[in-house]
Amino acid sequence: MTHGLGGLVRLLRRPASGAVAGQVTQALAGLVLQVGAARFLGAAGLATFALVYGLVVLVTAVASGMVGDSLTVLDRTAPRIRAALHVWSVLVAGGAGLLGGLAAAVTGVFPGWAAAVLGLAVVAFVLEDTLRRLLMANGRYWSLPAVDMTSLVVALATLVLCRAAGDLTLASFMLALLAGQTAAGIVAWWRAPAADRPRGPWRAPDLGAVWSFGIWRAAAQTIRPGLLTGLRLVVVAAVGAAAYGPIEAARVYTAPTLTVVAGLGSFLLPHYVAMARASAHDRPVTRALRSADRVALGLAGTVAVISLVAVLLQPVVEPLLTGGDYPMPVLAVAGWGAYAVAGAILLPYSGVATVQRRQRRVLGFRLLEFVALGAVALLVFTVDGGEAWAPLALAVGPLLAAVAVRQAVLRPLVRQEHGAPRAPVGV
Repeated sequence: MTHGLGGLVRLLRRPASGAVAGQVTQALAGLVLQVGAARFLGAAGLATFALVYGLVVLVTAVASGMVGDSLTVLDRTAPRIRAALHVWSVLVAGGAGLLGGLAAAVTGVFPGWAAAVLGLAVVAFVLEDTLRRLLMANGRYWSLPAVDMTSLVVALATLVLCRAAGDLTLASFMLALLAGQTAAGIVAWWRAPAADRPRGPWRAPDLGAVWSFGIWRAAAQTIRPGLLTGLRLVVVAAVGAAAYGPIEAARVYTAPTLTVVAGLGSFLLPHYVAMARASAHDRPVTRALRSADRVALGLAGTVAVISLVAVLLQPVVEPLLTGGDYPMPVLAVAGWGAYAVAGAILLPYSGVATVQRRQRRVLGFRLLEFVALGAVALLVFTVDGGEAWAPLALAVGPLLAAVAVRQAVLRPLVRQEHGAPRAPVGV
């Protein structure tokens, strides 16, 4: 018993376990808001909330690639790099919040005051995510649950107060998002190492150095949320928001399958950075590719099992999520699971290539994922009930990208290592 307990403690202390736990709590915080929208806003309201929330996630993905990946891979202790990271954080967050608020006001999705709240929520979301990435870069994965639980508790408290004042609306959920992310950002800043907290310097930022690396990662990070946003727009345009609602409910239900993927993904990039530094003179790409093969196989198998369990449990869980108001297509549930498996296969290969500074080629091959969006459009516009097939069609894209990155980016680097000595990659 003592030996087993000791093994459990050692497992929980591992950085990868902390990364997964942090992703679980982050997903839980977002999932609760989406479940609340499913219960209180109806199918059409859920679809609208999912579209808005998806756009917020899309913007955050830009910041995560531009700033989060840069502070992980580049030397953030250099004063000019550090200053550039600060400036880019403010520019991306502030610009995204301004554009988001203006777009909400112009389209009429929110009234004037709610559009301003949405803009501030976008700023808070982006800055909080950047601070989470700083914690990850410092290996403080077990600080992430405290950050995310703060966001969840404050957001729920805000919704309770809004419900006491009247019916819950889309604006209520945006206000909850703003309050939760602001509180979480404060906790993340406090949990970061004192020397690494973003409070200076600001002078003479090397904006070009961060831009030249981060812009390609930012573009790559937008592909997946961009695809999901494109899927929503295509399906809503073809069959309406009410018909898309059950597809989105299926995605919310299968969110745990993506939790494991995203959690290990937040660990893999710093892990491969450390691996490259430790083996710079001992065929680093060969070792990293072997690791990526093992990770891709193990992660895909794990996610496939979780997806199968989700399909089996759907009859029990579905009424709790939808309130019995509308059914979730089993095909959509299975399709989202397949999409998660495909993403799991791509993730380690993309991470290794990024550490080897091949982020431009990774972006080029990841554009293959948009081929799947064309298949989605063909299905929903030409096949009766084709929207239920949309998540499964979307899974083709990450599989194509994974094969392309492995064979066309990493395999040539391995052959180069075995054929002749080469200078180590600067990471």
